Amino acid sequence: MQTQRFPILLFILFFALQSPEEAFAVESRTNREAVVSPRTKKFYKSNSAKQYFSIGGSYTSDYNSKNYQLTSRYLYQSRNFIHEINFQNENNYADTGRGKTKKYDVKKSELYDLMLSSKARLFDSQNYGVFFHRTMYDDLSKYYYDTRTAAGLGRIFFKEKIELDVSLGYHEIKTYGYEVDVITSIRTNFKLTEHLTLIQRGYWFFDHESVDNQLKTSLVYRLSNKMSFELRHNFEKRRYEDDNRVVTNQVNRSVTVGLIFDLN
Repeated sequence: MQTQRFPILLFILFFALQSPEEAFAVESRTNREAVVSPRTKKFYKSNSAKQYFSIGGSYTSDYNSKNYQLTSRYLYQSRNFIHEINFQNENNYADTGRGKTKKYDVKKSELYDLMLSSKARLFDSQNYGVFFHRTMYDDLSKYYYDTRTAAGLGRIFFKEKIELDVSLGYHEIKTYGYEVDVITSIRTNFKLTEHLTLIQRGYWFFDHESVDNQLKTSLVYRLSNKMSFELRHNFEKRRYEDDNRVVTNQVNRSVTVGLIFDLN
């Protein structure tokens, strides 16, 4: 019965896509990948937990501009929970104007970027919940603020060989309006033979004007205890309509071959 809930959930979420306030320009792939990338982490099989914290910064400059950046990250990973927090603050300065009107070190942007994500096993079962929130705020920019929230349910199948989840997402940008979309992601890992493994990672974004999906497929053949050969295929498709109802369809494929060295 639990596996039958996914088509029903998807059917319900479909009707949430029918009334967006205003059309968006299509997002960058990086922003959409950030929503599903925390879900690729697996729950620990043991009762132990891992915590990770990092903080850092950078400074860059050239003849008429400079940039300050501060970043931090916290990760908690256990048998039932995976929580991640990322924060970034970036400040850009540049010289503007010429001659008598020239000004030096004018602040051009002051970005605050906070990203929260959680993946939680439900009642020690094969079901899990997922949550994502990101707020980007810069009162010196045209967009002013950009927020995205997504929440949904997932399930682990076939002794942790497949993970599938479906989420409802809400994205709002000041001066552009909002959109509602359905987000699905899948992860598979099948050992076909003693030495050959099939690995897949994919995601799909659906809203009333765009479809954005990506599927990475890898065949990994173990040559020895420390070395494997990998053949990877990447497929991306982005289909969307702009404000003038002009349909744009972008498809990209790539094939990569290489060696993987296990250093442990």
